[in-house]
Amino acid sequence: MSVKVIDGSVLEGGGQILRLSVAFSCLLEQPILINKIRAGRSNPGLKPQHLAGIQLVKQMCNANTNGDRQNSCELTFQPKTLKLGNFNLNVNSQTAASIPLMIQSALPVAIFSNHNSSITMKGGTDVSFAPSMDYVKKVLFPIYKLFGIHCEALINKRGFYPKGRGEVVLTVNPITEYLRPIEIINFGGQPAIKGFVFISGPKHQNSKHTQIVQDIATAVKNKLNLSGYHKITVETEIGDSDGSGGSLVLVADTGTCLIGSSALYDMRKSTINSLTDEACDKLLLDLEVKSCIDPNALDNLIIFMALANGKSKVKCREITLHTKTAIYIAEQFTNAKFSTKQMEDGLNEIICEGIGLKTV
Repeated sequence: MSVKVIDGSVLEGGGQILRLSVAFSCLLEQPILINKIRAGRSNPGLKPQHLAGIQLVKQMCNANTNGDRQNSCELTFQPKTLKLGNFNLNVNSQTAASIPLMIQSALPVAIFSNHNSSITMKGGTDVSFAPSMDYVKKVLFPIYKLFGIHCEALINKRGFYPKGRGEVVLTVNPITEYLRPIEIINFGGQPAIKGFVFISGPKHQNSKHTQIVQDIATAVKNKLNLSGYHKITVETEIGDSDGSGGSLVLVADTGTCLIGSSALYDMRKSTINSLTDEACDKLLLDLEVKSCIDPNALDNLIIFMALANGKSKVKCREITLHTKTAIYIAEQFTNAKFSTKQMEDGLNEIICEGIGLKTV
C-alpha cells in the first residue's frame, strides 16, 4: 500500500491531526507520512505529549516509525497487523502529558482488537488544553456506549502540570463486529445536573481543600439555581498527589442527551467564582439553545461516526475547529461522507454515513 501524506499544519494544525492519523493508520493498515507537524505553532514539532500517544499506538500495531523524537516536524508511521490478544501496555510520558489525549489515540484501536485490553498510562490527568479525566469518564464514556463501546478508566493517582506523575488504567472491551451508528438529535426534557469537583495535593492541606470543594459545590448550585435549574447534585472529592490541582465537571442529563462542561482549578490563580463561572457559563450556553451535545465532546465522536456501520446524526450548537479537523482527517483516510447543515432553530446537524469497519 502506498504511503499517504498528511499535512500536519492544516486547520487545527496540532496534536489532534497526529492522534487521529496514527489511529486510522493502525486500523486501516495504511502507512503514513505526516509533515509540517505543528508548523504554525511557536514551538513546532513533536512534544512529549504527542510522543506518548504515538508510542502507545505503535505498540498496538507493531509499527515501524521514523521521526518519533522530540521537536521532529515529520513522522513516518508504518503499521503492521493489529495485535491480537490482550494489550498490556505501560506508557510513561515522564511529564504532565495529558492521559485523556493518550486515550483519544488508543481507544479507537483497542475496540477493534478481539480481546480485552488493559493500558496503564502515566502523565497528567487534569492539564490545560485537554479534557480532564472526570470529563472523559462522566461525559465521553457514557456517550461512547451508544456506539457499543464499553470501557472504564481507573484513576490511581492524579497528575498535574508540570510534574505529571498521575496514573490511569484504561480497560477496554472489544466491540461486537461493528460500531453502531448514533442519533443525538432530540434534546429531551428539563435536565438533571450533576457536578463533580475534586482537589488533590499534599496530604497536610486536606482540611483546606475540603473547605474549598464544599464552597465550589455551593457556588455551582447557587449559580445554576439563578438560571432556573433546580435538579442539581454535586459530588466532592479530595486526594493526595505530588502536585496540586483540581477540576470541576458538570453533566446535564436530559433523558436523551448528556451535555458536559468542565474547568480546571489552578492553585496559583483560580478562585471559587472563576472556576464556577467558567464551567457553568459553558454549560448554560448549550442548555439555553437546547444543543444535544457540547462542543468539546463532539470532536471526539467523529472517528467513531466515520467507522460506524450506518448513518449517524448529531445536533449541536457549535462546530469547532477541532471538529472540522477531525472530519477532514476522517475523510482523508476513509470513504465516510460527512455533511453539515444549519437547522431552523439555529443549531447545526452533522450527518455521517460510516464505512462499517469490521473487527479483526
